[in-house]
Amino acid sequence: MKKIVRRILMVICLTVFCYSAYNLIDIYLNYKKIDDTYDDVADEYTTIVEEDEFSYLQIDWDELKARNADVKAWIQIPDTHVNYPVLQGETNDSYIHRDIDKKELSAGSIFVASENMAPFDDLNTVIYGHNMKNGSMFHDIKSYTDQEFANQHPYIYIYLPDGTVSRYKVFAAHIISAVSELYNSQINDLQAFYQKIMETNNLSISVDQNSQQPIITLSTCTSGGSSTNKRNVVHAVLEEKGIQISKI
Repeated sequence: MKKIVRRILMVICLTVFCYSAYNLIDIYLNYKKIDDTYDDVADEYTTIVEEDEFSYLQIDWDELKARNADVKAWIQIPDTHVNYPVLQGETNDSYIHRDIDKKELSAGSIFVASENMAPFDDLNTVIYGHNMKNGSMFHDIKSYTDQEFANQHPYIYIYLPDGTVSRYKVFAAHIISAVSELYNSQINDLQAFYQKIMETNNLSISVDQNSQQPIITLSTCTSGGSSTNKRNVVHAVLEEKGIQISKI
């Protein structure tokens, strides 16, 4: 009887081990697919150019837009993993789990809210990205709640199809509700919007709250995943627009 019990336990342990190993392999392959997909896109359409102390991207916009006309920009945060094309679909579900070729991908794409009628010209352009455990997509966004990280990574660069780049300065970061009014892309009173941001802002960074310069709002899931009602959010204000690439 004891021998039978030992065999049953051995079979159970072996089954659990195999199932766990399968899940680990599946997770590894999924993350590899994510990294390979976006590494290939960056390699095919961008070139890193070093000029004096500056490093910037040259982007083949004609080819990139030919691949998918939904590409609206390219986002880059130096010294982080954030270096991706930015798309905009008909709805906010269009690219949440689809890549630049509209193929299924768990990490989806970085995308602008479908509610934004004029991305990067609206007073608040909302940009979404997943918080992937392998560090990809908008995973690094959650680090902005730390003042030191924010001080070391003050700028977000938005490359545009007209061949210019806009530089945004990060001024706020916090964890907010997924249905917060800070996701409103059609704001009229920018000063009131600033005041609402500052209510829960974790950063001490000076910003001119009377400025009429547009803001970008970057949003990703907290470590609890998309099933929670909380999001890590970063706000950055336009500091300079229409910069010629070689002058970054």
